[in-house]
Amino acid sequence: MKSSNRVKISSLVFLIVIVGTLFVTSISVDNEEHTSIKFIELEGNIHLPKDEYFRFANMNDESLYEALTPAIVKDRLEKHPYVQQVDAIMNENKLSLTIKEKKFESLLMFNDKEYLITEDNIKIPKLPLSERIDYPIISNPLEADSIGEFQSVLTNSDIVIGLKIISTLKLINPDLYENLSEIDLRKGKDIVIQFSQFNFPIVIGRNKEVEKIIHLEQLVQSLDKKLLLNGLEYIDLRYAEHIFLGKAVDNSDAKGTNS
Repeated sequence: MKSSNRVKISSLVFLIVIVGTLFVTSISVDNEEHTSIKFIELEGNIHLPKDEYFRFANMNDESLYEALTPAIVKDRLEKHPYVQQVDAIMNENKLSLTIKEKKFESLLMFNDKEYLITEDNIKIPKLPLSERIDYPIISNPLEADSIGEFQSVLTNSDIVIGLKIISTLKLINPDLYENLSEIDLRKGKDIVIQFSQFNFPIVIGRNKEVEKIIHLEQLVQSLDKKLLLNGLEYIDLRYAEHIFLGKAVDNSDAKGTNS
């Protein structure tokens, strides 16, 4: 009988200890969740000033910080079009935020509008006050309005061509890729490419765009640097098995030469 009572007493004591532990844990978690935020710092921003992220997350008024929690701030910032992920660390009354912005592949331009294309091929708006948007431009694709914001651009064959040109250059010649300024798709007409290091356009026309870009890279490697920088008016790759170089000469009646 005494043994049975001892078992019951031991069980009761164990139960009390467990309930007490859970109660203390609950108080601890509750206190942590309601720790007042008095200071917020943010790092990791590249394409927008910190103030713009604070404004978007409604964190520009310090008097409202006490109503915030790390989870709320993280959720708000991760809804920003430029943001991929946010890490939030609370240290006493200071909330430290590290944002990871999305990676972009190109800047899309048409009808005086500007968008960014992510590495996942999603079209997002280019926001005012954006910084360091030094990505290759894909301009004037055919039927560009058919793609809504935050939708995939892969449904537009013209934009896909532009992205293929970018990825090909990035793969075969990173230096040439770094100097790629614009791919003008000209709404379905002959494609024209501009590089920042050259003062002339490069016309690749339509069809076999990737193959032509490979030929262009080989040509650039083989041509005299002085000719590339000062002696050309254009390079034309529209015609099968022929590359035409337009040389800059004094005679206004001079024709492009065949290479």
